[in-house]
Amino acid sequence: RKIPVLLLPDGRAICESAVIVQYVEDVARESGDAEAGSLLLPDDPYERAMHRFWTAFIDDKFWPALDAVSLAPTPDARAQAVEDARAALSLLEEALKDRSNGGAFFSGGDAAPGLLDLALGCFLPALRACERLHGLSLIDASATPLLDGWSQRFAAHPAAKRVCRT
Repeated sequence: RKIPVLLLPDGRAICESAVIVQYVEDVARESGDAEAGSLLLPDDPYERAMHRFWTAFIDDKFWPALDAVSLAPTPDARAQAVEDARAALSLLEEALKDRSNGGAFFSGGDAAPGLLDLALGCFLPALRACERLHGLSLIDASATPLLDGWSQRFAAHPAAKRVCRT
């Protein structure tokens, strides 16, 4: 009762976007079919775990906080939601600093985003709409300079250009 769902040839199903992507990644790694630089998660097992952790954080903490900004029933609830969204973005700012190794993306590379980049990047259009709708600045050069630069690079990447107009 969830979407999206990946149906396997043997009839089993895998739900949730991030889990599906990780499954496909694992199959590519195990089969040896992955081309160099085409994988979405780092080679190092610890770094893969950290990217998976932050991907779950985006789904479980950041998105609900951002969503609550627009759905808040009162001004006080909205103010709390904005505070929660900013707190989550502050943690993601630190994660970008720690995971990127100075590269353009969370993946640590300059050429292509990885899973963690995609997990946060898919929310950029909603984040920018929320900012405009409520007169907010959530990702900007003063509060989250690394995320601000990252969001511009992500939105400019050919894979994201059509959907991430910021």
